[in-house]
Amino acid sequence: MAIDIRTGSHKAVFPAKVNSAMKQGGHIFNVVLAADHDNGDLVKRNTAWAAFDQYAESATAVAAADFTGIVQGESTSHPGYWFVEVLTAADDVVLVYNSPISPYAERKLQDEQLFYNEQGDVVQGITLTRGDLIEVSANGFSGTLAAGADVTYDATNKVFAI
Repeated sequence: MAIDIRTGSHKAVFPAKVNSAMKQGGHIFNVVLAADHDNGDLVKRNTAWAAFDQYAESATAVAAADFTGIVQGESTSHPGYWFVEVLTAADDVVLVYNSPISPYAERKLQDEQLFYNEQGDVVQGITLTRGDLIEVSANGFSGTLAAGADVTYDATNKVFAI
């Protein structure tokens, strides 16, 4: 994981209620990234085994039809983040997530939006199922944020498209 000193330049997420992250079902895969990704990006996991418990990021980008969700409202526990409920997610689509732990004592340098995952990093690839809830920072969306808005994933711009 790397740090980018430009405040708020990266989206951040929190897997609020995700079955696989809560060890209630689904899988978490170790995915070797083919490009830089923020936490909360969606990528496809290559099905080819790279090493023990490691898979490469697929060269095929996530298509809009591979993920659908709905914005359920703004988070009260993480102001500026919005809940996205998963409606559908393709089997090979995973949520990029590494818990950002800042090595810096200064509070401003602990902002999760400063961190991103570099090409070649091994990250958690969290599988998503219908009903999962993820909290996404406002800069992780394109379009006007509002409760009830339908979302897909725009792999070109790496944002949730409203």
